[in-house]
Amino acid sequence: MMKKLLFYLFTSLPFIISAQTTETHNLDWFAGVGNSLDLTIETGDTVIWTWTSPNHTVENDPSGSSVETFNSGFLGPTGSTFPYTFTTIGNNDYLCGVHGAASMSGTITVVVEGSLSTPEFSENINFEITPNPSKDFLNIKFSSFNRNNINVEVFNVLGKRIHKGYINQLSFSVDVSSWNNGVYLVKVYDEKSIQTKRFIKQ
Repeated sequence: MMKKLLFYLFTSLPFIISAQTTETHNLDWFAGVGNSLDLTIETGDTVIWTWTSPNHTVENDPSGSSVETFNSGFLGPTGSTFPYTFTTIGNNDYLCGVHGAASMSGTITVVVEGSLSTPEFSENINFEITPNPSKDFLNIKFSSFNRNNINVEVFNVLGKRIHKGYINQLSFSVDVSSWNNGVYLVKVYDEKSIQTKRFIKQ
């Protein structure tokens, strides 16, 4: 029995490994890029910051919220890169230690693997979430609306779906007053396209 189990484990291992997917996300890093250079990624994904102006660092913000610790050290030349692979679910505020949070900063939100996995689509659904952050309502608004049966799903950072509904008009609201404070992912999609955005419940 043990031999059969070991045989199954070793013959299945390549399939299990190949089923896991990771992605690389590239960010340009320059003075004045702003304080909202945010990304939502999955565990195991790598972010690569590329210096498009000289003399920066990339480091977790010691005064903010960060579940991982990372620091590129000072890199001078334009074209320098700093890759970091995120493995822990949660938020990571980061900044340039030279220029400060107002000029160069953002948040990397890491969610469970598979939460963002979707097919490739040829066009996006464009929407905005207002207000964001919010205490009472998550309001989704479209710039135009010419489709039927658009789906909306909301996930927490652990990948658990906490809301599912359908949209058939220019705006849509969800009562979030009873939700826990934190970061959520709002996925809006139909058979042709998909878009995922971050929502903060205060």
